[in-house]
Amino acid sequence: MSDFTKIVVDEGGNVGESQASRLGSHFGLMMLVKIPKSHSGALQTAVESMAGMSTTCYTTGDPDAVEITPKVGYSGHFTLHGADNPGIVHKVTKILAKHRLNIDELKSFEDKSAPNGGLSLFHMSGIATSPAPLAKGFDSKVIREELEELGDDMNCDITIEDMLDEKYSSSFYGG
Repeated sequence: MSDFTKIVVDEGGNVGESQASRLGSHFGLMMLVKIPKSHSGALQTAVESMAGMSTTCYTTGDPDAVEITPKVGYSGHFTLHGADNPGIVHKVTKILAKHRLNIDELKSFEDKSAPNGGLSLFHMSGIATSPAPLAKGFDSKVIREELEELGDDMNCDITIEDMLDEKYSSSFYGG
């Protein structure tokens, strides 16, 4: 990351928002960079020539001037902790999709050092959203109950909590 940000600074730019994560032996990085338009070609060339990396650069407009549409009508933070099961991510996301929820963030990992010997524990968390206006009959309580029932069937704790957060500028008005 240091090498990349040096290239940005050397080209007269500045890093705005960024997200980075390690997945297995891979590292992923996304950044919004402000840079003089006359330097964008040099930045792209320098980034693409970095050894051992696959890169893609996009030219965007001012992210502060973009109005996000549609507005978010509901956002919820979901978590899962428990015994690993084949298809566990699919089963959870299938319920979310059934209720027209989009997954904006998702993180998961397996803990093979579970205290009960031989049992792998699975952990997942994320943010699910639905655009406004919410679908007729949208009910977060029903979603919560379906996820809890799935958790009981799979020996996991699954929750979804309604959230209000500046990043998602959401409110829940599905009643």
